[in-house]
Amino acid sequence: MGCAQSDGAGEPARAPLNQQAPYAQNSGAKSVAPPAGSKARSAGVADLKRPKGYNSAFLQRHAPNGEIWADYLAPTPPVIADGKLKGNWSDAVYAGVVFEMTNAGWEQDPKFKEGPVGYVITYLEGCGYGQHTQALEQAEERYRENLEQPAQEGSRAFLKHRARNGQTWKEYLQSAKAELGKQGFVHGAWGECITSAVIFEHENPGWDGLGPYSADGPAGQVLAFLEDMGQGNMVDALNKTEEATHEAINRGSKIPVFDATYYQPPVNVVQAPEVGLAPPRVSGRKKALLIGCNYPGTDAQLNGCINDVQRWSGLLTQLYGFQRQDMVQLTDMGHGDYMYFPTRNNILNAIRWLVDGAQPGDVLFFQFSGHGAQRESDDDSEVDGMDELLIPTDYKRAGMIVDHELFDLLCVSLPSGCKLTVILDCCHSGSALDLPFLWNEHQQNWNIERYPWHTAGDVQMFSGCEDSQCSMDATTRQGLPGGAMTSAMCDVLEAHAHEPPGPYPALLNAMTNVLQQRGFDQRPRLSSSQSFEVMKKPFSIVDFIVPNLNPQLGQVNRPRPKPMRSDPFGVFW
Repeated sequence: MGCAQSDGAGEPARAPLNQQAPYAQNSGAKSVAPPAGSKARSAGVADLKRPKGYNSAFLQRHAPNGEIWADYLAPTPPVIADGKLKGNWSDAVYAGVVFEMTNAGWEQDPKFKEGPVGYVITYLEGCGYGQHTQALEQAEERYRENLEQPAQEGSRAFLKHRARNGQTWKEYLQSAKAELGKQGFVHGAWGECITSAVIFEHENPGWDGLGPYSADGPAGQVLAFLEDMGQGNMVDALNKTEEATHEAINRGSKIPVFDATYYQPPVNVVQAPEVGLAPPRVSGRKKALLIGCNYPGTDAQLNGCINDVQRWSGLLTQLYGFQRQDMVQLTDMGHGDYMYFPTRNNILNAIRWLVDGAQPGDVLFFQFSGHGAQRESDDDSEVDGMDELLIPTDYKRAGMIVDHELFDLLCVSLPSGCKLTVILDCCHSGSALDLPFLWNEHQQNWNIERYPWHTAGDVQMFSGCEDSQCSMDATTRQGLPGGAMTSAMCDVLEAHAHEPPGPYPALLNAMTNVLQQRGFDQRPRLSSSQSFEVMKKPFSIVDFIVPNLNPQLGQVNRPRPKPMRSDPFGVFW
């Protein structure tokens, strides 16, 4: 069905036909959702209300993913795991301590009179997470003690910093091949890492006084790690990239290799440490990320996506025991608060919060309602030749989220026995998470992807339609606009409030039947990270966790690159 068409009920599709979109560069105690009754807005992101402390000088410096710290930290609360601060807020505290120890005379600069870590704590309180102040102060003391250690020959401290996908650079680079791009520079993961190291050196001029970095230097540690990984033949090219990055920063010109629109998936395979063990005991820890993009005031405006967030929020709390304070909700209508707007940065940061600190027995939930899109893939990993994309509310400025980046952020870091349920109610979403196993309704078995990427976590995704189809807006039983797939799925689950709706295929069939009865021809799809026996596992968002069944983790073979098209058509909605 063409994406500009309507369903039998005359409702709009969640993907206008042939709309060309630029792919531009570049647990708390309060409910993490837009405040009730806050002012509605349909303008751009620039005029949204920022939390107290957003504009402080330190928070305008750059975080690991290239954005400023103020954007990197919002909208999610700190993550405390094993009694210690983890995740984005931990990164910011560490950066604050490094700044104080490497920028002589910062105390005399009025822009930093509260101290870098002091500004992070002020921002923490402005975001409504002041109850975690002590955790940040304890992390500050711990990091200062570590940085005061004497020089350490052979240190790889910079490789412990985090890349934009939430992994440490060591974790990311162990599975990434150094690639040459234009002008002979190294791009992709290794290019981003050396760029990050050079930026670290320039923003922290006294880095050579920090024990973990002083012996080899941040960039030197990256070059040494390249040799550790058996890629010594690329050292000269990476060194050339380092020198060009230094020169660009000194001139104030564009950095040579970093491109936020390009993401290099790590390709590697390791033997799984655990296979087929007994299911873990459910820990009771639950987290949910709910996203609704209506794109108000634009040609792409939808009507029911924010209602989808509200529908899922109610269902998760009433049927599955989720707590409001363990949910992050991002919506683009009904409020003017930057923290809760579904910008590309906010979505990616919220995903990192969702998976940070995940442990066996934990239960996670991710939902996105909005526009989906496709663009031509640059390799042969996709059967239809197309990558699937999620479209954030600020896509014209910040770009979109490609399927393999979404997979890497959501799935790769999850341990065996951690359960994640994903709901994508958007167009072209059938394989938008690139999970390796796709349920074949006709043959009643799992089909495996061409280049499967195996992970340890227990992940299942329900998509609103097949890759070639559109997901539609509909009118719910309550007379409100909402996603056709979301409405069908929630109706089925609510009808089985006191007992599971049966195995996963039974739920999928029930959803499809409801959609057909309501005049929709979109077909929801089921995919999974584990090829479990579907008839032995009742559907549940919180129970029946499947431990890892994959003997090998990672992607065994890298997809072959395709030649550049002479007539690229960009992004198809």
